[in-house]
Amino acid sequence: MEPQLGPKATEEDWSAVFVHAGAGYHSVPNEPAHREACASACRAAIVFLKNGGSATDGVEMALKSLEDNEITNSGYGSNLALDGTVECDASIMEDSGRSGAVGAVWAFKNPSALARLVLDNARKPLSLKRVPPVLLVGHGALAYAKEHLFPEVDNKALVTRHAHARWNKWRKELDIVEQQERATNKRQRVSRQPSPAVKPASEKATVKAPIHADNEDLVTDTVGCICVDRWGNVAAGSSSGGIGMKHRGRIGPAALIGVGTWIAREGQSVVAATCSGTGEQMAHTLIASKAVNRIIAMEDEIEGLKNSIEEDFMGSRIVKESIMSSAVGIMAVRIDKDSSKGRIKFFYGHTTDSMVMAHMTPSMKDPETVMSRNRNNPETCLGGKSIQASKLAAE
Repeated sequence: MEPQLGPKATEEDWSAVFVHAGAGYHSVPNEPAHREACASACRAAIVFLKNGGSATDGVEMALKSLEDNEITNSGYGSNLALDGTVECDASIMEDSGRSGAVGAVWAFKNPSALARLVLDNARKPLSLKRVPPVLLVGHGALAYAKEHLFPEVDNKALVTRHAHARWNKWRKELDIVEQQERATNKRQRVSRQPSPAVKPASEKATVKAPIHADNEDLVTDTVGCICVDRWGNVAAGSSSGGIGMKHRGRIGPAALIGVGTWIAREGQSVVAATCSGTGEQMAHTLIASKAVNRIIAMEDEIEGLKNSIEEDFMGSRIVKESIMSSAVGIMAVRIDKDSSKGRIKFFYGHTTDSMVMAHMTPSMKDPETVMSRNRNNPETCLGGKSIQASKLAAE
C-alpha cells in the first residue's frame, strides 16, 4: 500500500496497531505469555508505522511476530493435521479492496509474508492480459514461491514439542473412537444373526467429552491484526495453523477474504475486522464482511457487532442446525477521518471463554493488552474503547 499524502498529512498521525491471538480458552497460568505475544506483535508493527511505513507493512510485521511465537496457532507451533503435518493459511487486505492470500501451505516459516508477496504482485500486469492471482493454495502456492525465490523451510522445523504432544494425545483419542465405530458397524452387520447377548449400554466403553485443564490452552484458530498508518490508510490480516487433526488441504477462514478478514469504506469512514472461531461455520456465514457491514450501518458500533455475532453467526441456520460446537471472536476497528475528534474506535466481541488482544500507538510507551474472559459463555462478551489520533511532529 503506497502512502497517500492528503491535505491533513501534517496535522494528524493516525498510526495504530491492533492484534489478537485467537479466541478460545487461554489458561490462566499461560495468560502472561499470550499477552506478551500480542504486545511483541504490536512493538514489531509500530516500529514501521512510526517511521512512515504503510499499514500493510505493519500488518505483515505483526503477523510474522505472532507466527514466530510458538504459543500461537500460526506458523511455528501450529496445530498438526491428521498426518502430523503443519499446514497454514494467511491473508492480508487493504482498504482499497486489494488482497493477497495463501492456503494449505506447509513449507514456509511465515505464510503471511507469502500472502504479502501475492498482494504486491497482484498490482503488476501479466503478459497476454492474464489476471494476477490473489489466492494460491497447496502445490500451486509452493510453485509460486519457488518462482519468486521465496524462502522455504522443512516442515519439521515448524513442529514444536507441545504441538506434537497435543497431536499424540488427539491421535490416541481418535484411535479409540475409530475402534468403537468399527465395533458398532460390525454389530450392525451381524444384528440379524443369532449372537450372544450384547452388554448393556452402561457397560460399554465410552469416551467422555474433553474437558480442558486449568493449565491447558484450547486456542485453535486464527490470529489477526489491523493497522492504520499515519495517513489513515487501513490494512488487516489473519494467519492460522487451522484446527487440530484437520484433513490435509483444508482451507480455513484465515485465507478467505470476507470470512476471516474484511475492510469496507463508506465516505471517509473505514471499518476493518479480523475474526477467529469455528472456521467452517464462519465460511458459511461470511461473518467478517457481515460484521463490518453492521458496524458501518449503526451509530452504536458495539451494538452492531453484538447483532452480527448473535444474528448473523449464532442465529444463522447453519449454526443452529450444526452438530459441531459453535464459536466466534471478532476484533474490529473504525476510523472516521471527518471526525473533528480524530478518534479511532477499537472494539471486540466473542462467544468463547476468552480472547486476548493488544493495541499500541506511537505515543504509547508500551502496548496495552486485554485478556477478555467470558463468564457467560456462550453468550456474547463485548468491549472496546476510543483512541485519540496523535499530532505529527513538524518535518
